Amino acid sequence: MLKRLERFNKGIEILNEIKQYTKEEFCSDIKLLSIAERNLQVCVDFLIDLSTHILSKIDAEIPETYKEIVEKIHTTGAIDKNLKQKLTDLIGLRNIIVHMYADIKAEIVYENLDDTITTLKHSTKRLLEFCKEKGIDP
Repeated sequence: MLKRLERFNKGIEILNEIKQYTKEEFCSDIKLLSIAERNLQVCVDFLIDLSTHILSKIDAEIPETYKEIVEKIHTTGAIDKNLKQKLTDLIGLRNIIVHMYADIKAEIVYENLDDTITTLKHSTKRLLEFCKEKGIDP
């Protein structure tokens, strides 16, 4: 899991680098959008994997869907209701990216990048704190 955490941190670093571009530059460059999409996916996948790891270590049933995993990790007290909703929203975005349910509007990705990065970082911090509180080796 620590290798995955390193990759998560690199993903956050890359997303922060993307913020240095203007909205116009970002929206007109498919490569930048692709880089953002991939790193959003990697970061959300890490949070799901960490949540699943936590649930397995506390002998909780592992739900079948990512959104159910977030609900279940919320019931453990690891995350609050607000963070649960934000993570659920990010999973929805991740699913759109991965399964191409719809075209992603580059403007929306760019305009929400700060909030997305904040949510990803806060979620990871909170889940790692929960691991420490419960004596779970991440």
